[in-house]
Parts: sequence; C-alpha cells; structure tokens
Amino acid sequence: MPNLTRLGLPGDEQSWAALGFTVTDGRFRVGQVECVLGEPAWGFDETHADPDTLGVPYLDSAASESGAAHPNGVTIVDHVVYWVPELDSAVTDLTAVLGVPPRRRFFPRGPEGPEMAFYRVGEPFIEAVTSGLPPALVGVAFMTADLDAAVAAIRAAGGPIGDPKPAVQGGRIAGVWRGHVNWGVAFMEPKPRS
Repeated sequence: MPNLTRLGLPGDEQSWAALGFTVTDGRFRVGQVECVLGEPAWGFDETHADPDTLGVPYLDSAASESGAAHPNGVTIVDHVVYWVPELDSAVTDLTAVLGVPPRRRFFPRGPEGPEMAFYRVGEPFIEAVTSGLPPALVGVAFMTADLDAAVAAIRAAGGPIGDPKPAVQGGRIAGVWRGHVNWGVAFMEPKPRS
C-alpha cells in the first residue's frame, strides 16, 4: 500500500499556528505526514505511474522528521479531499499511480450528493469527489481524540473554528472558517466504539 507522506498546505506559519499546530520553518508533522506550507500538493512513498496525471503538484521527499506534539491534540491526518472533474477517469488514474484500487466507491451523502471514491494511503484516506471542476486538492481533515479540547485550544490560539457537530462518517467534526487559509480545514474525533 502506498503511503501519503507529504502534504502541501496553503497559508503561512501564523495561520497554522492559530489552528494549534507547532510550525517550524514552514513545516509540521502530523503522524506519518510531513505538512509543508506553500501550495496544495502531495507526495507518496511510492508511485506506480506518473503522478502528474492526477493534476496536482507533486512534492519530493521532505527533510524534517520531527514529531512535535501539537496544542490542538491532533494525532493524524484523517483524509485529504481531492476534487476531480469526473470520477471514472480519476479512479483509473489514481489506481495507476497508487497501484491499488479504491477501498470504496459510493454516494455517502445519498443519491443527490456527489459520488466519491476512497483510497487508503497509510494513515489517511484520499477522498476523491466528483466536482465537475479541474483536479485539485481542496481540503484536509485532522483527527483528534478530544474534539472539544481541540476546539478550545484552537480558539485560545486565535483560530476561527466552528462548534462541533455530527459528521457524515460518524463521530463529530468542527470546520475552520474557509477564508482563514482559503481551503477546507476540519478537525474530527472518531465515532464512539460500541
């Protein structure tokens, strides 16, 4: 299985510090993923075809291995949102680049919502979403064990985050005001185990 090991994020150090991340030299690590500030991009530990076919900038290996704890309590990148114009060709290209098929493909928000395909790439998932727009990375969701504590830490750092609400996939989610880094950013906590 390929692993997402690098993720380019828009915004500057101050914007991400306001979301409770410990940022050093334009980088911070979340689990196995090195986050690099600049432009939306990604990188994997292995690819099986040219990643340029995905229409998203590709990041070469990142140098930092630091795994500093973050005040927001984030432990992993849960998923990255990848908009695609049409899902069939995107699934073909993603499967060729990653060397694995999607774990699941369906309409998670019901038949009126967009069709999505989900790829496990190490800790996170890639959530490929039919958008009718050119390919683009448009958002990220981070996982924390205690969403209420994460929201409090983000607000204490000056970050604009909404109140937790139920997430489509179970558990709870809190979104960051989109204008903060002009990208979709959310914080999630897992659904309770039964």
